[in-house]
Amino acid sequence: MNGSFGWHASSEAGSEPLRRPTLTINGFELLDTATAPAGSSELLDGVKKAWGFVPNLNRVLAVSPAALEAYATLWGIAEKTSFTPQERNIAYLAIIYENECTYCMAGHTNLSKMAKVADADIYAIREGRELDDPKLEALRSFAAKLTRNRGFVGEADVTAFKAAGYTNQSALDLLVLAATKLISNYTNHLADTPTDDFMKGVEWVAPGHLKADA
Repeated sequence: MNGSFGWHASSEAGSEPLRRPTLTINGFELLDTATAPAGSSELLDGVKKAWGFVPNLNRVLAVSPAALEAYATLWGIAEKTSFTPQERNIAYLAIIYENECTYCMAGHTNLSKMAKVADADIYAIREGRELDDPKLEALRSFAAKLTRNRGFVGEADVTAFKAAGYTNQSALDLLVLAATKLISNYTNHLADTPTDDFMKGVEWVAPGHLKADA
């Protein structure tokens, strides 16, 4: 994902330079508060105030005010689920792994570190390995199966998830996280969103890509 950043300027003789948004490899605009539709610019401004910059994912989503609002809303709701910050990030990583989103895996690697998820757990999920902690492994495994099987899991899977200390609420809360990542992961697949500077050093190659290159 090597789309360029910033803005292209072009002008005709005697005219002011015209700023046009850079495109991703797949032709999606990377917008900012100055170029986004009215319904998106305020949301982008909020993202910038919260993060200090606007991630390229949000810049792509800004093309559709509805998509950007949906993602921002779900992101906020996800933080109200029954999971601890560590559990939420482990579930996110497991979902991202199954969806093979290189952009989100890089981003959530750093977000997971900020949430104090152990490096050993982060890199185990990135590499498709089980976690040492039984409860966290039950969460990782169940989140992965829900995503991989589009919600179709067996009675034994649900029983094992509950035996680890989770509940029906936990299972439904996982769907909130899965819905949040569906928007971001699929957007990044569709647009081929370029990674952000803060992701340098934690880039990820999805297992499916490895198989395709074999």
